[in-house]
Amino acid sequence: MTTRREVEDRIVSIIREQFLKHSAETLDKYKNQIESTVRWYVSTLPRHIASSEAHDLESEAKIAFVECLKTWDPRKGDLWPYVSVRLKGSMQDYLRKRGSDPVAGLYEFITSAANVYMAFNKKEIISDEIDKVLHVDSAMKDFSDKEKAVLENYYQNDKTFKEIGKEIKLSESQVSRICKEATLKLKKNLVDSES
Repeated sequence: MTTRREVEDRIVSIIREQFLKHSAETLDKYKNQIESTVRWYVSTLPRHIASSEAHDLESEAKIAFVECLKTWDPRKGDLWPYVSVRLKGSMQDYLRKRGSDPVAGLYEFITSAANVYMAFNKKEIISDEIDKVLHVDSAMKDFSDKEKAVLENYYQNDKTFKEIGKEIKLSESQVSRICKEATLKLKKNLVDSES
C-alpha cells in the first residue's frame, strides 16, 4: 500500500519536472520579481561594483532561480519567498567568489595596508599591534556577542557565512546581514574615536 507521504513526494516530483520542463516560461513569469530583487541588491553595492557587475548578477539570479526549481517543496510554502532568499544569497556568493564583495574587499584592503605598513615600520609593530587591538576592542565594546562572533569568524578565521551560521544557529543571510551592519558600525566607531 502506498502511503500519503509517498503520494505527496511523487506529486512534488511531477511539479518540479513540469517547472523545469517549462523553466523558460516560469522564469518569464517571475521576471519582474527577479529584476526587482537584482535592482534592490545592486543599489546596496558601491557604485563601481554595481556598474560593472549588474548584468552578471542578473544572470546569476536567473541561474539560482532555475536551481531553486529543483529543490523547492510546495508543502513548505510558496515558490517566491523560498526563491527570493536564495537569489540574494547567490548574488552575495557570486561577488564573494569574484572578490567584489564590499565586506570582503574591505578586509583585503585593511590586510594589504597593514602588510605595507609592517614592511616599513618593523620597530613600531609590537606597540602598534597592541594599540590596534585595544582600539578595535574599544570600538566593539557595545557589540552583541553575535556581532563579535560573526566579525571574528569572518575576518580572522576566514569562515563562510554558512559555517558561521551553523555555529551560532542563524541562517546564512542573517549572518551576512549582521556582518555587513557590524562592519559599518565598526568603521563608524573607529572613525568617531579618531576624531
